Amino acid sequence: MGIKEIILCGVFGAALLSCTVVKNDTSQKDAGGNPYGFSIGTIDPKGYANEIWDSMVVPRVEEMALDFKILAADMEAGEEGTSEEYGYRLSERNSYNFAVKGTVKLLSIDTSSASGSASLDVYPFDGTEDCRLRIGPVLQGYALRDIQSGISPSSFVNQVDWARLATELNNKVKETVLAEIDFSGMAGKEAELLGVFTWEGSDRVITITPVRLEFKD
Repeated sequence: MGIKEIILCGVFGAALLSCTVVKNDTSQKDAGGNPYGFSIGTIDPKGYANEIWDSMVVPRVEEMALDFKILAADMEAGEEGTSEEYGYRLSERNSYNFAVKGTVKLLSIDTSSASGSASLDVYPFDGTEDCRLRIGPVLQGYALRDIQSGISPSSFVNQVDWARLATELNNKVKETVLAEIDFSGMAGKEAELLGVFTWEGSDRVITITPVRLEFKD
């Protein structure tokens, strides 16, 4: 073997060692993993969000939803036990996420920034703020993604796609829940709310991402 061949073999061998081989395990499709199987490549977060919205995302929230006032009382009585019983988190390093439902009254609307919010009084009404509602147009937070038990960071080969999935699920909220609502005239209105939030401690205001918001006539 000549010097040229030796050099080429060395370069090729180094390239192989630098590659990451990912198993194409299609069984993960039935085990709550990557629905496309583990393989080299990426997942389209927007397409995936559209695919799982009605079949996985909304049913999961409906199944986990607890009356907001009941959850708030239980959290006050025992945060750790309540979190373990009613919340869900990806790992011990992550915060718990909760699904809630209830009748709410919009006290005020704040659209001074792109991350708009509404101040909510939860039934039985007492005129004071119990929590806030994300109304956009920019929706922040990861609760809607992180409350899903069927997916996790390990479900994605490309972690950028995992991060973008949270954004695309929030975009689904804008499209399916918030798009037709003009919040400028909604102060004082009552609505039925189904949504999710991440628990960040008793010193933080709970801010809910809506999955369903139906105003009363």
